[in-house]
Amino acid sequence: MRERGIIQMLPQQTKPLPPVYQDQDYQRMSAFFDDSASYFTDNNSVFSAIHESAHRTTCKWEQRWPVSDWTIDIGCGQGYHWKYVSDHSRLIGFDIRLESLMKIRDRFPDAILVQGNLLSLPFKSASIARASSVYALEHIYFLEDALMEIARILAPKAKFLIGLPCEGGAAWTLGRKLTSERTMSRRYNLDYRRYIALEHCNTAARVEKALKFHFRPLERKLFPFDFLPFINTNLTLSIASERL
Repeated sequence: MRERGIIQMLPQQTKPLPPVYQDQDYQRMSAFFDDSASYFTDNNSVFSAIHESAHRTTCKWEQRWPVSDWTIDIGCGQGYHWKYVSDHSRLIGFDIRLESLMKIRDRFPDAILVQGNLLSLPFKSASIARASSVYALEHIYFLEDALMEIARILAPKAKFLIGLPCEGGAAWTLGRKLTSERTMSRRYNLDYRRYIALEHCNTAARVEKALKFHFRPLERKLFPFDFLPFINTNLTLSIASERL
């Protein structure tokens, strides 16, 4: 199926969603997902600088390790990463949210966009030359299964470049408590702390550990204090890795 040129490839069967997805605060906040993301990213200069840090780092790695074949942006959301990429002709935007993909379509009319489920990627094995995923893996239940699928579609030694919030770290936790937790709880009249506990189901440390089963770490960069190489003292983590 297609809607506005977006290829819809959701599987007929996949693992059932965890019961937490039925939580009332989670469902209410999910309805405002794109709105809340835009509220901070587009209207708060400090948050915007934090948000851009992993995008800029992964973009530099993409330039260092160029490819001439297909690249996939996994969990592409509204396409924030796309403004850092100069050539979209071999770039596939992949996300489960049709609403988010439509926002990419508004900004990039010729974008190649696929709606699907990360646990069942609609691509042949070893068919993708490179993958990026910025601010997506922290949201993924069944993380190990998802990483196995990403490794499956990547060619041998293909690069997988990711960006994460330092979820689970002291600096990130404190920063959210002083900013978005207050703002979002008031703006949407819900328990934002509970919502985040459900939505950010993976800490940065857990993602980094799980990656090593299918990918070889190449480089690691933290923001803003890369000279203090600890998740607790930073806000975002970027990892360059290579398929085993």
